[in-house]
Amino acid sequence: MRDGGGPRVRSSGVHYIAVQRRLLVIDIIAAVVVLGSIGAVAFLVLHRSSGPKPTPFPTAALTTPSATPSSSPSASATPATQDWPTYGYDAARTRFNPAVALRPPLRTAWRFKAGQLLEFPPSIYDGDLYFCTEHGRIYCLRASDHKVLWRYSEPAGALFASTPTVDATAIYVTSLGGRFDVLDRFTGKRQWGLTGIGRSESSPLVWRGRVFFGDESGSVYAFNLKTRRLAWRFRAGGAVKGALAELSGRIVFGAYDGAVYCLNYNGRLLWRRTTGGFFSSNQFYATAALAYDTAYIGGTGGGIYAFDLTNGGLRWSFGTSGYVYSSPAVWRNMVYEGSYDGTFYALNAATGHLVWRFSAGAPISGSPTVVDGVIYVSSFGHRTWGLNARTGRVVWTFRDGRYSPVTTDGRTLYVNGVNTLYAMVPKKK
Repeated sequence: MRDGGGPRVRSSGVHYIAVQRRLLVIDIIAAVVVLGSIGAVAFLVLHRSSGPKPTPFPTAALTTPSATPSSSPSASATPATQDWPTYGYDAARTRFNPAVALRPPLRTAWRFKAGQLLEFPPSIYDGDLYFCTEHGRIYCLRASDHKVLWRYSEPAGALFASTPTVDATAIYVTSLGGRFDVLDRFTGKRQWGLTGIGRSESSPLVWRGRVFFGDESGSVYAFNLKTRRLAWRFRAGGAVKGALAELSGRIVFGAYDGAVYCLNYNGRLLWRRTTGGFFSSNQFYATAALAYDTAYIGGTGGGIYAFDLTNGGLRWSFGTSGYVYSSPAVWRNMVYEGSYDGTFYALNAATGHLVWRFSAGAPISGSPTVVDGVIYVSSFGHRTWGLNARTGRVVWTFRDGRYSPVTTDGRTLYVNGVNTLYAMVPKKK
């Protein structure tokens, strides 16, 4: 009897333990659901209300017949008419030269086969083109006939993933080999620079006698161009991949700690804003575009954000379904941005509302450029489009391209192919 009753008692105990375990699992799941709901609500509250209230959007700037969208631009924000001396055209990185009148149809005047990846577009200064190839070379080409005036090879074959910045006497370039170099514009010989820094993809910003750039260690540097000495160094909480942008005396950049930073000329932090929540993360690879007293930037979490340049308050955000590595272009109350979801978005600069979208059929990583009312964009499908910037209608296509598509000197459109640079001019009527 004892043996006969033993199994029943044991079976009952096992059943009791199993029930208790199931109840415990149910309790844990319920707790997770409750915490998840609380976390989601907390995320929404943090996303919508954290940080200061933004100042009113400068709607008057939208109706002003000014050539540039940059309200209160600094003296350095708009370069000479037919030059494109830095990544994104100007210090504000708007990717739009208001003086250019150049539209399709186009024909190829010449092509230059670099034989290596051309991830970033050339800078243009006084009739010459300056660009980097992935495997450590910088070229200076004469724009009229693509004659190579000089080439520079980075020591130890260091890779490049940036656009040089050019002024009257020098070009400034960063590399993934942990170097910052200043070369003579006419000969390509190295004048000075810095070694032993973090890997850098940050196209330099030259402004008020200083050059600014960031690196993967999270450092942002400011060098005095006359003394060639470090003016200051700022440490962000994560890698600084993109270029620094400047407008109205404020320097803006994103970092891999999920924050957007704003510094003044002397490196003092004016504001820092984050965009993540309990169940979301974000990093900033892209370079910000500054216009209408607003900083526009995309993040790897898939969002496009507009921050008040004055205090960092969030004006609006727009979600995509893929990473946003592309840096935005700004033109006439519009913000243009591509995503890894294969879609190109045109948003209202004041509200963030979608105006139109275009399906590229492949991820978009490079940054678009506006030229005379046409927005150019390339995709990983090795194709470049020219779209009507108002409507999104296709007005031109080209079967090459991958990253940032074009720059221009006003007479020629320079199209950045995968490893070939094309000079495109208007077709003769």
